[in-house]
Amino acid sequence: MAERSSYSAALLSKELNVSPRQLRRRTHANFQSSPQDWLNEQRLVQASKMLKKLRSVKIVAFELGFKQVSHFSREFKLRYGITPTAFLNWTDGQLDICPKRTDGRAR
Repeated sequence: MAERSSYSAALLSKELNVSPRQLRRRTHANFQSSPQDWLNEQRLVQASKMLKKLRSVKIVAFELGFKQVSHFSREFKLRYGITPTAFLNWTDGQLDICPKRTDGRAR
């Protein structure tokens, strides 16, 4: 659903046929966040999966609708604690560090 709405809260409310206000109430009740924050989280979860598969930071950034690779990298680092390139190196076993989560949740 998040992907079909292009990670846009306005498009998601139209897709679900609910008002933007109703969408805010539902996402706050279910996820304790705004619709856009939830969509951004979903986009970054998808990013980690796509990076493992596509192996290209640039392609993943543009596939997920980021206008700039630098913006994608910054958001990815805020979410996972390491850059997308470091994440790829870590998944390849080239780094001994484990990425940390910056949202306080356990892996």
